[in-house]
Amino acid sequence: MVLSRFVRGQLVIFTVLTLAALSVMGVYYMQIPAMVGIGRYTVTVQLPTSGGLYETSNVSYRGATVGSVVSVEPTREGASAVLSLDSAVKVPVDVTADVHSRSAIGEQYVDLVPTSDSGPYLADGAVIPVDRTSVPQDIAPMIDTVNNSLAAIPEGKLTSLLDESYRAFNGSGPDLQRLLDSSSLLVGDANENSEATTRLIDDMGPFLGAQAESTDSITAWARNINDLTSSARQRDESIRTVLQQGPEAAAEATALFQDLKPTLPLLLDNLTSLGQVAVTYNASLEQLLVILPQGMSVLQTMGAPNNGTSNRPYLSFNLGNLNSPPPCTTGFMPPETRRDGSAVDAPTRTTDDIYCALPQDSEFNVRGARNLPCMDNPGKRAPTVAICKSDEPYQPQGNIPWIGNPTPTIDNPLADEANRMWEQMNSPGAGGAPPGGGTSAAPASFEEGAAGSSVATAVYDPDSGMYRGSDGAMYKQANIVAPDNQSDPTWQTMLTAQAG
Repeated sequence: MVLSRFVRGQLVIFTVLTLAALSVMGVYYMQIPAMVGIGRYTVTVQLPTSGGLYETSNVSYRGATVGSVVSVEPTREGASAVLSLDSAVKVPVDVTADVHSRSAIGEQYVDLVPTSDSGPYLADGAVIPVDRTSVPQDIAPMIDTVNNSLAAIPEGKLTSLLDESYRAFNGSGPDLQRLLDSSSLLVGDANENSEATTRLIDDMGPFLGAQAESTDSITAWARNINDLTSSARQRDESIRTVLQQGPEAAAEATALFQDLKPTLPLLLDNLTSLGQVAVTYNASLEQLLVILPQGMSVLQTMGAPNNGTSNRPYLSFNLGNLNSPPPCTTGFMPPETRRDGSAVDAPTRTTDDIYCALPQDSEFNVRGARNLPCMDNPGKRAPTVAICKSDEPYQPQGNIPWIGNPTPTIDNPLADEANRMWEQMNSPGAGGAPPGGGTSAAPASFEEGAAGSSVATAVYDPDSGMYRGSDGAMYKQANIVAPDNQSDPTWQTMLTAQAG
C-alpha cells in the first residue's frame, strides 16, 4: 500500500507523541526510574512499633512528598522501615521521623522534621535511630477498655446511665472545656517529664516504707510541733515584740558589720600570725595554763597574816638576804644611762635585746631568759627567737662584774683597774677579799683540776642517754642506759663529769 507524504507525516507525528506520552507516564506517573533505583537513595528508620505504617506509604519533608516506604520489617527492638527518597532533595542528618495518620481510615505517612537547615545531609544507607522517631498512640487498647467498660454495665441500664450523664453534665460545657484543656496541658507536661515521673514513682516505695517505719517518730514530731505552737501562742506578745524590733536590730547589726569592714580583715590577718605563734609555743601555753591557777592561789594566800606555820607560801621581809644572790646587771643598760625618776618625757627605746646575759650554767638568775627552751629547736636554749633559729650557740656577755659597766665586752676601765688591784692584793703574801665578788664564787662541790667543767641542765633520753649540750652538740651519758651501766648510778654521778 502506497501512503501519501501527508499520511506518513501524520504517522511520524503520532509516533513521536505516543513515545513522549509513554515516557512522561513512565517517569512521572509510573515512576519507573524510582523502581530501578535511579535518582533515589534509601534511608532506614528504626521505630519502637510499626505504628500502622505499610509499604508505599508516603514520606514528606516540609509538607512535600519526597519519597515512599519501601518495606516495613519487625526487629527485636520494634520495627524497621526502609524509605526511598528523591536524590534531588537534601535532608539534614539532624532530623526526626514522625509517623502520622493522614485520614480516619488508617492511612499513615512518615514526616521528616529537621532541627537545622545546615549539613551534613542524609546519604544512601543512613539510619535514623529510634530515639529520634515517634509513632501515634495505638487506639486499639482504648477501644478494648471502652468495650470492657460498656460490657460491665448491666443490660438495660445503659439508657439510664446516658440520662443521668446528660443531667449531670448538661450546661457544664465551658467547665468541661477548661477541664479538658487543663488535663491536656497536664498530660503534655507529664509526657515531657515521663522519666522523672517514673523515677519519682519508683523512689516513692522506699520513702513510704521509711515513713511507715517512722510512725512513732512522726507522731512525736507532730506532738512537739503542737507544743511549740502552743508555747508560741502563749508568748504571742513577746514574739510580736521581736518581730517589731527585729528589723531595727538587724539594721544596727548591719551598720556594725559595715563599721568593722575596714578593720576586721586586717585584724583577722594579724590573728593568723598570732595563731602561728600560738601553734609554735603550744607546749609553753599549756604549761602556763596549768600553773596559772596555782599561781593565783599562791598570790591570794601569801599576804594572809600569821601564815608562817602553814605550808602555803608567805611574804618574809628578811632584809638579811638583800642582794644575796646579787642582782644580774650583765646585758642591761649601764647605770649612767639610767633615767632619773623625776623625768616625765618619753625616752627613745633601745633596739638591743635586754635580758640577763650571764653564761647558761651560771648559778645566778637560772630561770632567766637565757635558759628559755627553743620551741622549734628541741634541746637548745636561748633568750631570743633569732638565736634559737640560728646555728650559733648562745654567747654570754659577762659574769656580773661588781664594778663598772655591766657588760664587760664593752670597755670597762673600772673593772679592769679593780681586777688589777685584786690581783695585787691576792698576790703571794697579801690578803684580802674582793668587795663585791669580781669573779664568781666557786660552788661547794668545786674540785681542783676540774678546769673547764661547769654545771648545766639538759633534757636527755633515758633509753639512749643522748642529750644536747648548751653548745648545741649531741652528747651521751654512758652510765644511764642499762647495757652501759655497770653499777647503779647516783644523783651525784649525773652532776659531775664522767670518764670517757
